[in-house]
Amino acid sequence: MTPLVAHRRLWKSLTFGLPLALVVVLSGCSSKTSTNNTSTTKASTTTTSTTSPTSTTSAVTPITAAGGAVAVGSVTCTKVTGTITFSPPLSNTPTGPETTHISLNATGCTTAGSSGTQVTSGTATATIQSSTNGCVSLLTSKPVAVAVAWSPSSIHASLASFGGYAIVTDATQHTGFGLPNAKGSVSVAGSFAGTDNGAKSTASTYSNLTSVQLLTACGTAAGLPALAISSGTVTFS
Repeated sequence: MTPLVAHRRLWKSLTFGLPLALVVVLSGCSSKTSTNNTSTTKASTTTTSTTSPTSTTSAVTPITAAGGAVAVGSVTCTKVTGTITFSPPLSNTPTGPETTHISLNATGCTTAGSSGTQVTSGTATATIQSSTNGCVSLLTSKPVAVAVAWSPSSIHASLASFGGYAIVTDATQHTGFGLPNAKGSVSVAGSFAGTDNGAKSTASTYSNLTSVQLLTACGTAAGLPALAISSGTVTFS
């Protein structure tokens, strides 16, 4: 596929709202946890998922200190910010495999059906391995597994596994990512898994670029090295 054809294909898909690329979500906030369910597990948690035939994997950054009380109920955070880093940068002329690192923070959180220690902040991380750094590869919906570490550390960590994502835009047409996609599954382990292992959990994040700006960056000699996440919401339930 020539760069011009790839460019047109990505533009058409972005315009009509077809699946774009990874995203990630969430993290901490002010909330409460249960004092009834506790866990003192200190072992790291690592999850890897694959999709075919795109040769793409999604790996969760290990949770190195997951001990503490498991928070029951649900949590909703209304402010998500952070960075998605592409190595090598995304380009309309791909050069090889791609590693995507996701690092997010969330604030403005409230809980329901939970009691105990207040959550003050949190961080979410994920890593995705793809077979190409081509900008067009963003069209392929990928599973995303997100490790969320809460602060204080007395709150047990959460692991959210999304089966896929879809492209979304905010009121100012900034490109973002919605999880899960229409047919995608979701599950949550650890804190805030609700009563059904997080099956009703959702997330949306929005970048600081419109689709036109994203395509323009992919077409430069330097490519697109990173994407800033400027807003978003998430609910674990």
